[in-house]
Amino acid sequence: MIGVIFDVDGVIIDVKESYHYAIKYTAEEFLNRELPIEEVRRIKFSRGINNDWLATLEVIKEYGKEADLKEIIERFNSVYRSLRDKERLMLSPEFFKSLREQGLSLGVLTGRPKEDLEYAFDRFGLWEYFDFVVHEETIPQEELRKPHPYALHFCIEGLNAEKAVYIGDSLADWSMVKDYKRLYEKPVAYIHMGEPFGLEGVILSCSERLLEDLQEVLRSL
Repeated sequence: MIGVIFDVDGVIIDVKESYHYAIKYTAEEFLNRELPIEEVRRIKFSRGINNDWLATLEVIKEYGKEADLKEIIERFNSVYRSLRDKERLMLSPEFFKSLREQGLSLGVLTGRPKEDLEYAFDRFGLWEYFDFVVHEETIPQEELRKPHPYALHFCIEGLNAEKAVYIGDSLADWSMVKDYKRLYEKPVAYIHMGEPFGLEGVILSCSERLLEDLQEVLRSL
């Protein structure tokens, strides 16, 4: 069995108008100044920060201030939920249906909190396409959650897959796959969607080309 495992934000769902702006607006409240959205995105992605609460804290620190993480989380969650209906699908249900018709096992490995993932998957009707889903609270031990390679191992084993492809959009995703290969034996390939931020030797794709790129990777896996 071959597993195809997806990140959610920036891969399945476009979060440019939701999570990215939640980071921006939350950080602005703590800094009492306006921030360019491009700079917020640069800090998050170029530094490989998987968690958007921590990304918000990093933005605040970048501009010379400190903040309590609990306060950030509380404010961030409120801001994000006011923006989440702006999210749009990057990959259609038909895309996932076509993969399932090929006999592939589909999984999700995301750092999204359970409530946020359930809201989005209910809204877009995505549950039926996935055999195994790992969100932020699936693994009890915080230190083993994504981007720790154990999270990828946990998902691959949950799919009962002998080999897998992970599709992500950040340095943290790429590092997770790289660390997985160092610690575990099953073959895993990586496809990157979004800005490469200096990644070399990585298959770069986009939603329009992903099916073609995925088929090529599967043939060589």
